[in-house]
Amino acid sequence: MKNKTLYTILFVAIAAFISVMVTFIILDTSETPLTYDTYEIESKTLQETRELIVKKPRNYTKDKQYPVVYVLGGNSLTYTVVNDTDLLARVGNIPEVIVVGIPSIDQKVRQRDLTPPFLKQDLDETNSPLGRGDTFLQFIENELIPLVESKYTTTSKRVIIGHSREGLWVFYSLIAKPTLFDTRIALSPALWREDNAFVKRFDEYLTAHPNLNTHLFMSMGEDEVDKMKNAFDASVDVLKNKAPSNLLWKSYYMPNATHQTNHYLTASIGIDYFLNKNKKR
Repeated sequence: MKNKTLYTILFVAIAAFISVMVTFIILDTSETPLTYDTYEIESKTLQETRELIVKKPRNYTKDKQYPVVYVLGGNSLTYTVVNDTDLLARVGNIPEVIVVGIPSIDQKVRQRDLTPPFLKQDLDETNSPLGRGDTFLQFIENELIPLVESKYTTTSKRVIIGHSREGLWVFYSLIAKPTLFDTRIALSPALWREDNAFVKRFDEYLTAHPNLNTHLFMSMGEDEVDKMKNAFDASVDVLKNKAPSNLLWKSYYMPNATHQTNHYLTASIGIDYFLNKNKKR
């Protein structure tokens, strides 16, 4: 059993390293590899056109149903998650999955979509509008997920992954629509904004919802700035004290990782932890 555990840890670490190398090779641009399916959604909710990129498993067949892993943010994290899930599936750790990348249009749209509706979009603007993360959540639920599930054969298992402000939105989706995703993976989540305001909301939500049933993985790099780590630690304390018994969660600090590298290094750890077919918790 000890050797098997060591093997799993070693494999996940190797998968993470390869993912980083792939990310350096495939730069974070708007160009999408030919092996991916691409869609444009004329969103009535957002009142704009949004891009969607989809990577099917190697042996995709309509005779089989697949979990779906949704990835917020730049294309490079999507490519990393594709590589992670492919390696983990090939050695039998996780089932084959469909990966769906949801890029933003630009920085302003990213601020708008990924900020909860009770936080300012831009802290540098005195009269900054509040976030529209609730509207983006409606887009995901009512337009994007139905499109994916109409085009591909999927199971009911949905995973959402996000880094930094995307990680903040992953947390927000938990308190706003807890049943929309089965598993949430928040990598270096920006929980520090406005004096840890979200952490306080999270505390209140867990207190009021003792029957919450979902999965949560959160990671932080050991070399990230103090405000990031302090909010992360405060959220971990909330979970230790308030997490319902059916909320399965894990936090992880990545040694020597920065804000620019932690998500590439720890996405595979969260995926393996909650999608591993052989692991008993």
